Amino acid sequence: MTAGVEHWSSAAFREEAAAWVRRVCARHGIELTGESEQPHCRPWSSAIRFESTTGPVWFKVNGPGTQHEPMLVDVLGRLVPELVAEILATDATRGWSLARDAGPVMRSTAEPDQLWESWAAILQRYAQAQIQLARHVPELLATGTPEVSPATLPGLAADLVKELSEVGPADGGLSVQVAVDLTAKLPELGSWCEDLAGSGIPSTIQHDDLHSSNICWGGSAASARIIDWGDASIGHPLGTMLCTLNSIGHHAGLEADDARVLRVRDAYLEPFTSYADRADLVRYVALARSVGCVGRALSYRGALMGEPLSTHEELDFPVRGWLLEMLES
Repeated sequence: MTAGVEHWSSAAFREEAAAWVRRVCARHGIELTGESEQPHCRPWSSAIRFESTTGPVWFKVNGPGTQHEPMLVDVLGRLVPELVAEILATDATRGWSLARDAGPVMRSTAEPDQLWESWAAILQRYAQAQIQLARHVPELLATGTPEVSPATLPGLAADLVKELSEVGPADGGLSVQVAVDLTAKLPELGSWCEDLAGSGIPSTIQHDDLHSSNICWGGSAASARIIDWGDASIGHPLGTMLCTLNSIGHHAGLEADDARVLRVRDAYLEPFTSYADRADLVRYVALARSVGCVGRALSYRGALMGEPLSTHEELDFPVRGWLLEMLES
């Protein structure tokens, strides 16, 4: 059990969180019924579900590497309220937030083969919100959400390769040869980023962990809400397609390049056709997925900030694992 998990699952912490939730709910005319459960407790965050007189409410605490999430969802709740769960309160200092329940996660509502149309509709709404939010990048960055864009990513990748090169492989670092191979790959990564930067598609919010357990089903695709923005960054929007297409394909038992998965991709791309034609957009998705492995490595680096080596090892050293995906691109 990690330090964060041990603390967040303790009776003392749960009582402290419940007291805060009770005060927040009182300001909204809501009373807790006394029942709660903690279905999620991971090194990077934990969530506690409280029953109330107006339905469930969700308390979330973020670790140091994702502590910007409450501020981010607060801003998103103001700019695109139809896209996120309703936030009742945030505590930026402690990385706490409280939101109304937004319905069951999409993964629990139907089998993967029944979700194709829902995915297409939800991703189009998300893409439209990304385009809208591109006008608010300074405000989003002010929340502490990291910039992992075509402009910053080559430098971030070089720094991460250097950092892991100074750590032994047994501790999640790189062997000398792998470090050489990754360093040799950096110019190509830079070229991909230059291509993405020249796409004309502006940097904006990029969820980076958009799968069917991070979408709450409010009864229809039009009312679905996206949750868990702790991995989000400001960067090329099409980077979303790395996690999303991989996850859709995996849960449907398909490869990410299966025709059914690609139809979902194409639905997502439709709002971006004002920036580029479809053939170019498809090419940009491929590039964004390639550079996105560095973004995922950085997400795990932030999520596991302050965690002991044993936590990294239990997760099979995901920072290194995602960085190595760059060699396969």
